[in-house]
Amino acid sequence: MSALNDALLTRMHEAIALGHEEGLQLAVYHHGQLVVDLTVGTKDDAGTPLHPDDLILVWSTSKGITATAMHILAERNQIAYDDAIADYWPEFATHGKEAISIRHLMSHTAGIYALPTDRTYEVMRDYDAICAIVANLTPAHQPGQSHIYHPLTYGWPLAKVVEAVTGISFGEFVQREICTPLGITDLFIGLPPERRGDVARLSHDATPEQLAHPDNPLPDPTVMANDPAIVATCIPAANMVASARAVAKVYASLIDDGVNGVRLLTPRSVANGTRIQFWGQNVEAESEIGHSLGYALGRANPLYGNHHTAFGHCGYGGATGFADPANHMAFALTKTRMTLAPERPSIKHDLAAIVRSHLISAE
Repeated sequence: MSALNDALLTRMHEAIALGHEEGLQLAVYHHGQLVVDLTVGTKDDAGTPLHPDDLILVWSTSKGITATAMHILAERNQIAYDDAIADYWPEFATHGKEAISIRHLMSHTAGIYALPTDRTYEVMRDYDAICAIVANLTPAHQPGQSHIYHPLTYGWPLAKVVEAVTGISFGEFVQREICTPLGITDLFIGLPPERRGDVARLSHDATPEQLAHPDNPLPDPTVMANDPAIVATCIPAANMVASARAVAKVYASLIDDGVNGVRLLTPRSVANGTRIQFWGQNVEAESEIGHSLGYALGRANPLYGNHHTAFGHCGYGGATGFADPANHMAFALTKTRMTLAPERPSIKHDLAAIVRSHLISAE
């Protein structure tokens, strides 16, 4: 794989030299084997070298791991996708939310996609406080009536379901049922204090004018991302910190024979979890949108391989994790500089294309 690694390193170092990136972690599994594990660049403003097991906040890449947690419970018949959230979290049954199901949340059709505009990110530091706010939301439409992406509210109701079923915190469930079976020690939703020094500092490339959109709830997203209290709490839709190798390993465990004999979900469960729930057109991007139960789908996103079986989730600023079963591949990229400037495409597309050109031709 030296030719593949050389090609990837050339592109990664070029992006850093141009000032487009600062620190990058890239991991790829193929047929259950780690074939790419590359880390380049820096971790913080002091120029500390980034290491492979350093932790990077990956925003909505978190959603794919949260989805995996839900599918584990469904496989064990501890939940059903059409169960009402309020069956597990009675406080949620307000303002017409009684019929909102796990399926509605996971397919972004619940209608509770917006938090109150008078709330700042600071309230998200307090898990109980933000859950109380979510429990009091009024849906914008009937469940299942419309698909509107739930950037943050996707996660907390699902976490409350997991906690009601298991009796442990959502973050602990992720550790016990996802990380421990796979031997992962560098993926957290709710970072323990002893690992705080392993978290990289995020930056971004956007100008103040580009961030000043009236609908943008985070005028500078790095203020939230670099807040230790935010990283330490539970935001299952958006605050996972992880290494690329950890995210790739989770996705590798969902396809083929898994990793080292470990599959987190059976093929049937993966098929159920990746079945299309919504398909439509993104008019602004002139592309299709496809969502299953918690994962974005590959047929609508060439990054994932343009196969209908590919699934995963990208994060704000360019992080990503996905599985491409047709090519027996799992891919993850984490990065310390968020790509927000619209004129600058994320490096993830280039790196995924390089990986495919080498791995597919070698088959």
